[in-house]
Amino acid sequence: MSSSSPSCILVIGATGNTGSSVVKHLSDLVTLLPSTTDQPRHIIALTRNAKKPTATELSKLDHVEVQELDLSSIDSSWLIAKNVVRVYVATPNQTSQFVDESQFLLVCKEAKTIQYLVKLSTNPHFITADHPIYYGRIHWALERMLEEKEFKEQVNWTILRANVFATGILSPSIEMWKKDKNKPMALLLDEHSPLALVHPADVGAVAAKLLSLTDPSPHFHKTYTISGPEDVTGKDIVSYVEEIVKKKIDVEYKNENVFKTVMEADKYPENVWKSMEKGHKKNLWTGQSRLANTKTSDEVIKLAAPHSTVKQTIQHALQGYLSF
Repeated sequence: MSSSSPSCILVIGATGNTGSSVVKHLSDLVTLLPSTTDQPRHIIALTRNAKKPTATELSKLDHVEVQELDLSSIDSSWLIAKNVVRVYVATPNQTSQFVDESQFLLVCKEAKTIQYLVKLSTNPHFITADHPIYYGRIHWALERMLEEKEFKEQVNWTILRANVFATGILSPSIEMWKKDKNKPMALLLDEHSPLALVHPADVGAVAAKLLSLTDPSPHFHKTYTISGPEDVTGKDIVSYVEEIVKKKIDVEYKNENVFKTVMEADKYPENVWKSMEKGHKKNLWTGQSRLANTKTSDEVIKLAAPHSTVKQTIQHALQGYLSF
């Protein structure tokens, strides 16, 4: 494909928790663009495994081309050849994240053809140089890179700092409980500490809206926070589950085995998941990420206000599950 190809939007992490939402929303949004505009309509959904069910689903959408490619293999000539002008970047929180994403940001800078880049960051309370969670420090460093003169003068970007994902916190607990409903539900959350969990799909909707704007310049070099529409506690979550399954359930709050089970299943090194465990406990058990402390940015509200509730997330997780 030559640079004479139609300009396109590249979605990194297209089959991930936010990326699939970005692609789906973009498919709808670019369809609505007037024929007179020269905005990009073609969407390249990048994935490391095109055989995933999510990738197959995305490939059926209008304006979408799924490509199987590792991020580390992309160079500036590839971006130019594909005529990529806008980019969404969401890389997995793995130990190689800084190497992979920082290299890609360098590639975008070198290409000199990227008009706009939207980067997914993490919980704003994690983004410090001394945070226990390693990927908080990674995003701190990546954000500092983009703020530097060398990048700021050549790459127009918006950073999205997302609060704790509802699916990441709730799905493991619900899946473990579904396997043995006679055992107490193990929740990592505290019974009473509030938390404004956000659904990844809502984050994707914001990113898609930004990437489809005729003029995104008001959002250049801005950092936005995205939280869910409500505060919930561990007690609220149990109440929602009981309402759906129509029976009282036993529960274990602050159950650290949930976190350990997930980390070991994903083969994280022990020193990595222990640092994550320490940081998450400080956040989840103190109300640090409640709405009052992690307010959704006004610009986000105007673009695509988060609307997915925790109760809806739980209903989806229990969908198809037989009643007791």
